[in-house]
Amino acid sequence: MRLRIAVLLACTAPAVGCSGTKHAARPVSSYTTTQPGTVTSAPPAAPAARFRATLSAPTHTPPVGAGKWWYVVRATDAQGMPLRARLTVQVVDPLGTAHVAEVGTSTRKLLNYPFTGRYRDFTQWPAASQGYRLTFRVIVKAHGSARTLTYWVRPR
Repeated sequence: MRLRIAVLLACTAPAVGCSGTKHAARPVSSYTTTQPGTVTSAPPAAPAARFRATLSAPTHTPPVGAGKWWYVVRATDAQGMPLRARLTVQVVDPLGTAHVAEVGTSTRKLLNYPFTGRYRDFTQWPAASQGYRLTFRVIVKAHGSARTLTYWVRPR
């Protein structure tokens, strides 16, 4: 069965790029030329950053058990003013599986959680996580774009 799929993919892969036309489409460029080799306009400027997001925590080695590991997430616009955003907090295990964190000691998940300007919370690390290098991932969404912040953690 695997051989049939491999043969089928190998036969159809070269045909994917064919459009049946004699000439390939020309790439669209933001430059305009009057004579060959002469450029009359500059490339478009890069868009300004819509917002900034930061993650801060006291240490990369938090205690396991009942100890609280506090962290702060901030979302500001280009001028530094706080703005409304949505927050998703995940813990990525060594196998690459992402687990959504909870708000404090409640059972509410931090998935598209709304906040304005600054969000401060804590996480309690279970004893089973001791000694493993984990990734604390924060995704902040605002103004139609998203920023992903990562922070490595090895609970002790």
